[in-house]
Amino acid sequence: MNTYRCIVKFGHVGSGKFAERAIYVKAPNVPAAMTIAKGRRGVKKGTHFRSGASVLTVIRVN
Repeated sequence: MNTYRCIVKFGHVGSGKFAERAIYVKAPNVPAAMTIAKGRRGVKKGTHFRSGASVLTVIRVN
């Protein structure tokens, strides 16, 4: 298991009230880290930038 730092969108992107935050997740690989980060409470749910993708970057920490 690796630790990943994910920059995600919190809040309601459609209304313009959102913030970008860093969260840390433990996952075996990058796609799994994206899925875990997207499932966290408060993270904008979406799959593409057109519909408000929630995970902007994923960086392995260790």
